[in-house]
Amino acid sequence: MKNRFLAAAACLMAAVLLLSGCSAKERYYGGVSERTDSDMSAYTADILPQSQDNAYGDRVTATLYYRYLSENMLAGIEQEFDVTAEKTLEEMVVQALIDGPQDSSYQFNALINPETRLVSVKEQSGYLSVTLSKEFLERTDENIIADAQRRRLAVQSIVNSVASVGNFSRVLLLVDENNTGNGQRISYAEAGWEEMEETIIEPLELDASVLLTPENVVDIVMNALVEKDYGKLEYYLASSDYDGTVRPGYAEFTEVLDSKATIVGFERTDPAMVAGDGSRAVAVISIKYIDAGGKTAELTALPIRLMHEGVWKVSFQSLQTMFPEY
Repeated sequence: MKNRFLAAAACLMAAVLLLSGCSAKERYYGGVSERTDSDMSAYTADILPQSQDNAYGDRVTATLYYRYLSENMLAGIEQEFDVTAEKTLEEMVVQALIDGPQDSSYQFNALINPETRLVSVKEQSGYLSVTLSKEFLERTDENIIADAQRRRLAVQSIVNSVASVGNFSRVLLLVDENNTGNGQRISYAEAGWEEMEETIIEPLELDASVLLTPENVVDIVMNALVEKDYGKLEYYLASSDYDGTVRPGYAEFTEVLDSKATIVGFERTDPAMVAGDGSRAVAVISIKYIDAGGKTAELTALPIRLMHEGVWKVSFQSLQTMFPEY
C-alpha cells in the first residue's frame, strides 16, 4: 500500500510539473464531408484556404517521416522548404522522401527506392493523388517479407508526411507502370499489405500507429523489459534525465535491470502528457511482476519520463525507480 501511495504521489508531482506547459498539440488534418444531395460521388474540396496564403520565397517547415533504425516504425524530422511558383509544398515533401533524410545519421532511413521518380501530385475531389514511377514497386530487399514491410511503411511515410502538412487528410498512391505519365491504381498487396491481396488501394489517412509517439515508445520499451531485450532497449533510452543525470552505459544498466524483479506484463492507463515545447512527456503505467515470494504482484500509477532527442526516449532513472524494493 505504501508503494502504491508513493507511486501515485510521484505521478501527481510529475503531472503538475508538466501541466503548465502541456498541450494537446491539436493539429487540423483537413476533413472530407460527403454531399447530402443526390450526387454522392462528389466531395467537398479537402484543402484549407489558408494554405494558399504563403508568399513565394517564404520558408515553411514540414514534418517528414522516415524509418527509425530497422524498426517498422516512423520518426518525424522537420525540414524547411522554400515556397515556389513551380511546385506545391506537397510535391517538395514527396520528393524529399524519395531523396532521403538530409541528416546522415544512421538512425533515420529512407524507405522509397531511390530510382523512383515523382510523376505528378494532383488535387482530386477530396484527396491528394501522388503518382510515382514503376520503380517504387521494384524489390530492394531479397527478403520478400521484409520488402513488403518496407513498401507498406513507404506508403505510410508518404501519407503521414503529406497529411502532416495540413492541407489534405487523405492521400491516394498511384503508380505509372507503363511510363505514360498516367498513374494506375495498385492493389494493397503491391503496396505491402499482402494480407489484403488484390483489393485495390483507397485514399489513406494519417496512421499514428506506426509513429514513434510517446505512447508507442513506452510500449516498445516496456515490451523490451518484459522480453529482456536490452539491445533494443538501449536505442530508446534518453541520454539524461530531466535533472541532467546521465544514463549509465550498457554494461551498467543491464546489470542493474538484471538485479530487479521480473516484469511479466504492463498497461498504459492514459495518453502521455506532453509539455508545450514538445521536449518532455510523462506516461503513466501499471506493471505486473514476480515478487520475492515468486507470486505475481502489481504496481499502479507509475510515472515514466520521456525526453525528445530526435525521437522520444525514456529516462532510465524513471524505469529504475518503478521497480519494487524487496
